[in-house]
Amino acid sequence: MKLICNLRPFTFKVYLMSAFALSLLAQGCNSSGNAGDKQQVIQNVPTVNIAPDSLELTGNAKLDSLLRLAATAKPDTNLAKLYYKIGRLFIADNNSQKANEYYFKLNELSKNLKWTDGYYLFSIGHADILNTEGFTDSAMVINQKALELAKQEMNEKWIAILLSSIGTSYNNKQWFETSLKYYNEALPLFEKQGEKFKVAHIYDMMGIVYYYLNMKDEAVQYYEKALKIYNEKPDTLGRISVLINYSISLMGKREYEKAEKLMLEAQRICKHNNNKYFSGPIYNNLGDLALRKYDLNNAEAYSRKALEFNLEFSNTEGNCLANINLGTIEKYKGNFNKSEKYVRLALDTAIKFDFPVEKKDCYTLLSDLAIARHDFQNHNFFKAKADSIEDEVVSEKTQRYAKEMEAKYETEKKELKISALEKERQLVIGLSIAGGAVLLLALATFILLWRWMIQKKRVVEKQKQLAEQQVIQLEQEKQLVATQAVLEGETRERSRLARDLHDGLGSMLTGVKLNLLELKKGATLDFAEVERFDNAVNLLDESISEMRRVAHHLMPDTLSRFGLKSAVGDFCKTIPSIHFSYYGDESRLNPELEAIAYRCIYELVNNALKYAGAQKILVQIMQRPDSIAFTVQDDGCGFDPSVSTDGTGLQNIRTRVAAYNGIMNIDSKAGEGTEINVELGIRN
Repeated sequence: MKLICNLRPFTFKVYLMSAFALSLLAQGCNSSGNAGDKQQVIQNVPTVNIAPDSLELTGNAKLDSLLRLAATAKPDTNLAKLYYKIGRLFIADNNSQKANEYYFKLNELSKNLKWTDGYYLFSIGHADILNTEGFTDSAMVINQKALELAKQEMNEKWIAILLSSIGTSYNNKQWFETSLKYYNEALPLFEKQGEKFKVAHIYDMMGIVYYYLNMKDEAVQYYEKALKIYNEKPDTLGRISVLINYSISLMGKREYEKAEKLMLEAQRICKHNNNKYFSGPIYNNLGDLALRKYDLNNAEAYSRKALEFNLEFSNTEGNCLANINLGTIEKYKGNFNKSEKYVRLALDTAIKFDFPVEKKDCYTLLSDLAIARHDFQNHNFFKAKADSIEDEVVSEKTQRYAKEMEAKYETEKKELKISALEKERQLVIGLSIAGGAVLLLALATFILLWRWMIQKKRVVEKQKQLAEQQVIQLEQEKQLVATQAVLEGETRERSRLARDLHDGLGSMLTGVKLNLLELKKGATLDFAEVERFDNAVNLLDESISEMRRVAHHLMPDTLSRFGLKSAVGDFCKTIPSIHFSYYGDESRLNPELEAIAYRCIYELVNNALKYAGAQKILVQIMQRPDSIAFTVQDDGCGFDPSVSTDGTGLQNIRTRVAAYNGIMNIDSKAGEGTEINVELGIRN
């Protein structure tokens, strides 16, 4: 692994194939309506009256053919299906306004025909457009109404499709737990119906959810299951989504060669189907892949192609990503002015459309450019901007999760209330029927008493579980306090031993040496005795040096007198292969915190030299007002962090970091070096 400082964290986007995905779900559904279909009056359906239009051709041969057919068709279920197909083609043509117009025509005609399948088609089509335009809540309201109707009809086919559509809405809303709930409800229904390609679509959507939850291994498993099904029809558009999303997950796992093969296969399918809709995202990700491999020529070519397609389909976020990639490429080439030009274009777009991740990437790149120009004031300014956006993203995720939990709680509470009212109603009916029967009354009383006892038992068991959890939590807190006390005691004992060795034993040995030298002046010695005497004095000098070295490693005098930066700097100067950098505030920290940070860095560097065979080591420290973070990166042999080792070095470091409520991340792979990042909070 090359040692490159301040690499921009690449942003990979997982694309929800909204329009094409829901079209895939609806395929085969629009063939079920005919004169003999079950008819039902649709009540309270949102309607819009649209005056008949004169025929407007688009230049798309397939779409124009359907428009001519619709202009002369009879107002029956076949025309309703035709409206749905026309709406889908307008979506593919990036014209959501015209698509909506035909979806509402579909709704009006289906209402007049009392054809419920038409209402379901309208619901998923119109909801898909609302999702794309950012009106996710409105999309869910429409689909929920349709779902209630499908449940009344006990129509499992449409129940599954609408559950999947609602799950995708929650996916867009980033309520991932709720999204998985709907996908898991839809999945067995599709499996029961033998709809394997719809099952594959659900696997794709679930892979997206797990990717956003940073569970990349689970995401890859679902993408592989989906791809196994889609491989039966390798040239279908549905396969593109899986290939793109699977490839992006592999990028996150650094499996670049496999990821590139999948992305190129997605590109082949687009060309085969003459479909340009996904060309922009594909070229964006190919550009990211090339950057990951430091192939700047291909990265630039792919990014410029991405710009062309993104402009054609008004993909502002894709444009933003392409400009960020071009800015990164020019930074690596040393063209800082051109790099800043691209980054500024991307930043303007990110600010205008509120893309927080892209804004953070832009500010990080501007910070890197400022460092390259030795403009440390702007570096600090843009670094602070990037950090503030990261904090906002974390806060937004927390708020979104809280809202999801609150909505889930309110829904469960309503369901429990409805369930309780239903049980009460059933009980009243039962008691009315058995009003004069003493035996039935006694039986009902016994059943109620039995249920109450079971409920009481469950409450007691739940209280017991809560108590056990509290005991476990208290035990963990006790262990944490004990560990902190041990580490603080270790630091004090190291300081005391170092001080005693230096001031006590060191002074005594120095005194012995002076006395011996004084004794030598007044004594008459032959040559052999002088040689033995000098050897003894030299041995005493070595003992004094060794004593000072031991005292220094127990607790460096520089650390206690001048602080962490000076102590680590002195240590790194003793090893030629180390490059040391320090950023941020240089004020003194809590002595225990300085000691923990120093010991961790000391152990990590020794591990890199002793076990990894590192030739180059990078040590960086960043001190902020509320935390201190340090990184030790080497180009050694690397290792698999998931495999346990016999050594205690890393475990000791983890214990020290955990005792201070810190965070430790290890990024390593066999043959590619190791990077270890540690962040410790600064206690007041």
